[in-house]
Amino acid sequence: MLVRWPSHGPSGVPDVDRLVETLDSFWRFLRGTGRMASSSADPRELAKEARRAAPRMPDACADPTRHGAAKSLVEFGESIGLTLDGAGSMEELNERMQQIVEAWNALPDDQRIAMSSPSAHQGSLRGMASTDLMASLRDDDGLEDVFGLGDEDGNIPFADLSEVAADVRAAPFVQQCRRLVEWVGERGREITSTEVLRLAPAREAYDLLGLSEWEREADRLAYGDLVSELPLESQELWVAAARESFRSAADCRPLHRLWTACLEAGLLELSRTRVYAAWDEPTSDEEWRHLGVVLASAVLIHAAPIHVSPLMGALLHLLDPARESMPLTELEDWWWQSPKNHHTLVGRRDESARSWSDSALHRALHEMGDLRVWRREGDALLPTAFGHDVALMATTLVEEGVVDT
Repeated sequence: MLVRWPSHGPSGVPDVDRLVETLDSFWRFLRGTGRMASSSADPRELAKEARRAAPRMPDACADPTRHGAAKSLVEFGESIGLTLDGAGSMEELNERMQQIVEAWNALPDDQRIAMSSPSAHQGSLRGMASTDLMASLRDDDGLEDVFGLGDEDGNIPFADLSEVAADVRAAPFVQQCRRLVEWVGERGREITSTEVLRLAPAREAYDLLGLSEWEREADRLAYGDLVSELPLESQELWVAAARESFRSAADCRPLHRLWTACLEAGLLELSRTRVYAAWDEPTSDEEWRHLGVVLASAVLIHAAPIHVSPLMGALLHLLDPARESMPLTELEDWWWQSPKNHHTLVGRRDESARSWSDSALHRALHEMGDLRVWRREGDALLPTAFGHDVALMATTLVEEGVVDT
């Protein structure tokens, strides 16, 4: 009420009293129907907190310094007669947003700075967010800007909708999410108080989805020759031991990345003790893109912190419109020089450190390798339409502080 709504909610001040009443009714409904998480605060405490925040909400909403970058841009559009309300399609919505961005970029620099909230980027939000992020991933001396983000005005258009939807439909990760949801089914599966599958059904899902393959490849990339040189029988024992070792479904990365993504996308619904399937098959290219972006953002948000910077580097390198492919050796060189690389931070520059640096990069790429945000061809990554849009989404997540590089 004091942070998220003023930053990202509708312009103006809502009917605060009605909002509090609505929240109170909603929380009591969730608790009464068994749909509220067992770890949640009591509805009465939540309502009490809402009432305490209510008197301060009008001032918070009216304070332009609390508005996020996207909201500031939308309000600028409304001030010049361009509104996003009433758009008949995603294409029309994108076209209106592009007009607003172009009008914003046409303003003198000092006027843009004066009108921007402290958290907003000046200029094109999509283009400048990407540029600022890449600056944070390069070394302090600054590398040559090989990324080629945006046109001469700094604007980066979204990819062709039909191509994005085709990428999403074909992504192995999306198909695995579908299989997980189908396995959960309408009758549901038991979950723990921490809202993950109980161990027995978690291991059943692990076997059904063939997640040992993903885990075996993750270990091979992370540990290199240490795993690949083991006899096949020993490798099988390694994977079997990993399956039996986790004491919570949340500790099993190949399962948990599917689980969190399905929850974020609303493909699974939780009650106090069970999880239920809620897959709603997309009926348009627009819906497929939305589903894909939500799933991809969940994977990025829940990735281990050491994987985020390499993933962002790969995504943004592939935004370059002049780049038809990204040799993995070039990406390895970039990561070796990055100040975000912990091998650089500890000052190790020997052959062993370089080998571990390359392994860390490839292990990070494995986190999103089945999402079709790029295509692997030999020793190179090829850009995809879906990867283009995910990269734009990722810059927004970083800009809003949701993802920390």
